[in-house]
Amino acid sequence: MTGINVTIEAMTRRGTLSGVFGAYTYAALLVAGPWIFTVLGLFSLGTECTGNCIDLTIFRSVVIYNSMYALIVTSPLAFLCGRFVAQQVQGGCCDNVFFALVVSVGAFSLLTLVSVAPFYIFATTLDDTEKVVSIQNAIMIGCSWLLIPFLGGVRAYNAVLVAFGAGAISMVLFGNALHEPRAAALLLAFNGSFAIINLIMLGNVVYRFGSSIVVDGKLKASLIRHWELPVAGLTYACGLWIDKIIMWHAAPSGGLVVAGALQTMPSYDTAMFWAQLSSIPVIAVFFVHVETRFSVMTHNYHTRMQQRATLRELNEIVSNVGTYVLSSMFALFSALAIVAGMMIMFSLVFMPELGLRPAYMGTLRISLCSMAFYTSAMFCFTFLLHLDLRRPALLIVLTFLVLNAALTLAFLPLGSDFYGYGNMAAAAVSLLVGFSLVLKELSWLHFHAFVTNNPSL
Repeated sequence: MTGINVTIEAMTRRGTLSGVFGAYTYAALLVAGPWIFTVLGLFSLGTECTGNCIDLTIFRSVVIYNSMYALIVTSPLAFLCGRFVAQQVQGGCCDNVFFALVVSVGAFSLLTLVSVAPFYIFATTLDDTEKVVSIQNAIMIGCSWLLIPFLGGVRAYNAVLVAFGAGAISMVLFGNALHEPRAAALLLAFNGSFAIINLIMLGNVVYRFGSSIVVDGKLKASLIRHWELPVAGLTYACGLWIDKIIMWHAAPSGGLVVAGALQTMPSYDTAMFWAQLSSIPVIAVFFVHVETRFSVMTHNYHTRMQQRATLRELNEIVSNVGTYVLSSMFALFSALAIVAGMMIMFSLVFMPELGLRPAYMGTLRISLCSMAFYTSAMFCFTFLLHLDLRRPALLIVLTFLVLNAALTLAFLPLGSDFYGYGNMAAAAVSLLVGFSLVLKELSWLHFHAFVTNNPSL
């Protein structure tokens, strides 16, 4: 994304309030636009449900379950295909990109048929129509997330935003047209909107890469060479959801069960949702400034190395990169802490508007603290992936997954006052691990440039 990063950073330097606001808004949409538009669409679909609308609860539970499933299954494919597409575009050979898309969608669809379909058909008490549209919902969500990395490989970020924006508008229109809708109608409206999203993105993929299916072994070779990427994607997705899965099924109180098998925990889920949403402004700053500057500095290092710069000069560049990462991490963590504090104060005033209750406040405070640690750990994860250090990056998300599961289970017997503490502790330890790995690997940048990332070895 370096090209668009530089463009947005230039927008922030125009010196006008509108330019700065527009740059950061655009950056926020680039890093979280699909999520933001989907959430807005979900809220709009439920505006006509009044009172205790069980159908709305069923609809949201189905979307939560399918989002969880889609993220876990598509993340390995997205991590692998994103790298594969970028390499093919850089090498000027894009004939086999559509084949990679077909393989990814086919693998996802097959997994959906053997896992999601039996779950909805045999485990839930949904009626036949609701079961069919629930299975379709999982496919629609997953396909959209698989298409994103293919467009990201050619930097077609605006196409992704247009697609999800059109989907959000469609959901708003459906929400205004429906009156006291049933769960099946809500799911059909959501699926129809995501069909629009997928068609727009698929059309862009076909326009840029063609629709010829050229079978070759490059995708398999990429999987063998970069196996850490799909494993990191799977670990990352499981780490995000493992504490929620544990809370849904093991928490002694606060759970909600609909349709016989769809278990959620609104108090915990809502707090975690708003905590993650509040991190978007700081992520936008990271995207615009920190990631851009880091990419420029590391690119300058490799350029000077190719130009046979002296070891003293290269050591100076490495030292500057380390100093910049250190100062940036402290600044970003401070910004996240400030955002968390402001969210805690504002939530006391806007509890009804945020869908919160007084009983949720303790969990929300812990979730916001966890957000600061976890987002900072993901910044370290991003730094390592920029350096193509896949195994250290994998170690960060693996640490979070294992600790998040173990500590969430460990704190459960202590009662509702300690909900979220396991997630926060896991995020804090993951940040320490990630930060130490970044500093360690930066000191070995010469070795990584000549040995670790040398394709001839």
